[in-house]
Amino acid sequence: MDALGVLGWAVVAAAVGCGLVGGVLFAFSTFVMAGLRSVAPDVGAAAMAAINRHATRAPFGSLLLVTTGLVAVLGVVAATRLDEAGAGLVLAGAVVYLVGGIGVTAVANVPLNDRLEAADAAVSTSGARSGEASPSGGGSAGTRVRPASPTAERDRVWAVFLGRWVAWNHVRTLACAVAALLLTLGLVTRLAG
Repeated sequence: MDALGVLGWAVVAAAVGCGLVGGVLFAFSTFVMAGLRSVAPDVGAAAMAAINRHATRAPFGSLLLVTTGLVAVLGVVAATRLDEAGAGLVLAGAVVYLVGGIGVTAVANVPLNDRLEAADAAVSTSGARSGEASPSGGGSAGTRVRPASPTAERDRVWAVFLGRWVAWNHVRTLACAVAALLLTLGLVTRLAG
């Protein structure tokens, strides 16, 4: 068998997968979100909601799923072979990817995506357009609080989304890059050892 063996090729595939995922996230951190921020809130929010719906599909959704599974398996294998050269680096790469890449996605970015999707859907179902006035809520002026229009709520959610989502995306991007580096160093150390 070749010098890498099955485990070595699995580490190569995982490192490439982490790098590809990180590259997609890097694009969002560096120019996609800046572009969406530069357009009207209704356009940016609707575009991001559509992007999020497509992100879970192939090919990116498949890349994310396969990379996560492969990294998790490699992490377990490395944890059982810590006495072997490079295993600690592979384990560290797996932990960084699973916590910083996938964990942050699950606990920070996906909930923000869900809030944006709900707010954008509320605008779509209400028929409201950007710039429409909020309903008065009835009663005399000053006696009742006017409920926020779906458009105003979506714009508020979008403003919060832009700050928080991008900040957490930077974390995910860095985690994926560090994981790819650690996995690569683990493989190089294994081959040198």
